[in-house]
Amino acid sequence: MKLLVYLLLFFLIILTILFLRQRKKRASYWNRTDLLTNLPNRRSLEQFIEARTTPLNLPIAVVVIDFDNFNWINEKYGYESGDSVLVEFSQRLAFSAPNHSLAARIEGNKFALAIPGTYSRKEIQMMLAEQFQSLQSPFYIFGAPVHLTFSAGVALAPEDGKSGHTLLLHAERALRHVKHHGKNNLLLYNTSFQRHDLERQLAMTFQSALQNGEFFLCYQPKLDVRSGTVDSVEALVRWNSPIHGSISPSLFVPIAEKNGFIFDLTRWILNEACRQMKQWSERDHSFQKVAVNISAPLFLSDRLPEMIRDILQEHQLEARFLELEITETAVMTDFQNACRIISLLKKEGITISLDDFGTGVSSLTYLKNLPIDTLKIDKSFINEIHTSFEDKALVEMIIQLANLFGLSVVAEGVEKQEQLNVLKKLGCDFIQGYLVSRPELPDVLEVYYKKQRFG
Repeated sequence: MKLLVYLLLFFLIILTILFLRQRKKRASYWNRTDLLTNLPNRRSLEQFIEARTTPLNLPIAVVVIDFDNFNWINEKYGYESGDSVLVEFSQRLAFSAPNHSLAARIEGNKFALAIPGTYSRKEIQMMLAEQFQSLQSPFYIFGAPVHLTFSAGVALAPEDGKSGHTLLLHAERALRHVKHHGKNNLLLYNTSFQRHDLERQLAMTFQSALQNGEFFLCYQPKLDVRSGTVDSVEALVRWNSPIHGSISPSLFVPIAEKNGFIFDLTRWILNEACRQMKQWSERDHSFQKVAVNISAPLFLSDRLPEMIRDILQEHQLEARFLELEITETAVMTDFQNACRIISLLKKEGITISLDDFGTGVSSLTYLKNLPIDTLKIDKSFINEIHTSFEDKALVEMIIQLANLFGLSVVAEGVEKQEQLNVLKKLGCDFIQGYLVSRPELPDVLEVYYKKQRFG
């Protein structure tokens, strides 16, 4: 009897062990498998890639595939029909995948292929283009054919990355580039795509950067050529991110314009520049004017005059201490409106400068009727002014034109004494550039001012 009990207990223990092992096996399976399509999931895909890259450094191609406008299927036919399309596509993808490769569903309507082997960029593109032809047959929903397109991004190891995470990241960057440039295409990763991702990251952190004090102003002096004195500066915004380091204005200003942050950024710049100018004016400093660049989208809006009026009032700063620099693009986009806004600003006592003159398409008629005070000659005309007869002639013509219309002239980007010598002979009023000073923090400019080191 005891033997029977022992046998029964032993049998139950064995069954329990087998049951637990089977349950663990099932859990492990579903942990690595997509529930809808039964394809491997993202975790399995990364493990598959890592097994070939990280320890062995073997070549592999990673392809990320995404349906174009898949939400149309869900909206028109319902989510059940959308799921059935995903299941059928997963079967097609697994069936057409090259030998020894892995097809996976990453998320939603996004799939992936990991293809071991050495391929040139041209070879992988040709192979995938041929394979994708078999995937583009119509899907049938309620008996009706539905044609869908998809986009794909590709990353190759080791040139595009040496880990599963990096390769997937770069393949998805290539995919996003396809999505933003017409869809229905296949594209291999290129390092230039990182810039687009950086732009997106910067846009997402822009407001918090303003709040956290990551922006600051440097000031670049302008030298009066005749008197040899410095009585005005230009405020130049800088961004020092704790994540991305120093970020060029040529990168973040267009992002601010494109994403609607330029108003907040310019308001901060004007506020900070006027605060600093108020300090200088109270100390009877030689700096008697600060110039601020205004982007075209903001300049042409009706918000600018009121915003400037409020900031000047807040700091109790007279308008004569402020100069606004606008571009030819801002003026030529809407000339009549630009003239109206300039007139409103000049009534307040603010001076207006036309920046980067010569690079746009201003006509003499427009320049004649534009109520501005100063022309700034673009650096590209100054670079070779001491060696190029053509550049010298162009600058001389611009200076004569400015004199005809009663405008002062500032030459930008002056870096050599030879350039200054030519500009003096041509009658240029002011210069700005490294020959005078780099853009500096106010404290650094104070040292220069006290030691009279400008120019």
